[in-house]
Amino acid sequence: MASVDVYCVCGQPYDPNQFMIQCDVCKDWFHGSCVDVKEHDAGDIIKYHCPQCQLSFGPSVWKQRTNWHRHDYSDPHASNKAVQTGTHVFMKELKSRHFESAESIVTRLNGDQFNLQYLLHSGFTNPVLVTRKDGLGLVMPPEDLTVSDVMDYIGPDFMLDVIDVRKQEDLKMTMSEWVEYFNSYDRTKVFNVISLEFSDTR
Repeated sequence: MASVDVYCVCGQPYDPNQFMIQCDVCKDWFHGSCVDVKEHDAGDIIKYHCPQCQLSFGPSVWKQRTNWHRHDYSDPHASNKAVQTGTHVFMKELKSRHFESAESIVTRLNGDQFNLQYLLHSGFTNPVLVTRKDGLGLVMPPEDLTVSDVMDYIGPDFMLDVIDVRKQEDLKMTMSEWVEYFNSYDRTKVFNVISLEFSDTR
């Protein structure tokens, strides 16, 4: 079915700088943004069917969840395997436990107290909680800053470098996709943004 020149539904050719997905039927390539497939979801698809091939072969085939305690949620042999950190079962168990307060080891300081002189004298062996930012010497964002506010600064189409924690793989995600993920209540994946500098965007 595939033509010699491989084109997306948008009429543009294959672009190695954009996320693209290949149809498992016709073997054509499609920009993820054109066929509504996000890069971070592509690994969950067993067989991808493009919009045209769906008419004859049905929808794409996705992995089926078989467990809630393993990072590989479709592992058919997961029943006898241990609970992994960060899974739904792990988090439910963690939330049910009681932990002693950390107040005994936390040092509380005002911003003007947390300086080089303090570090040279007291070291940095315990966590420090700066209770007031005044005198800290840093430009701090407002306390009610949200990820949606950050998106307003840099734009919804800004590309982020994201790590899929379970797979330990790098991927790209737009800021709007990250906001959608961050604000979702029932996350099935763990994504990390290691660094996003936006100090001078306005």
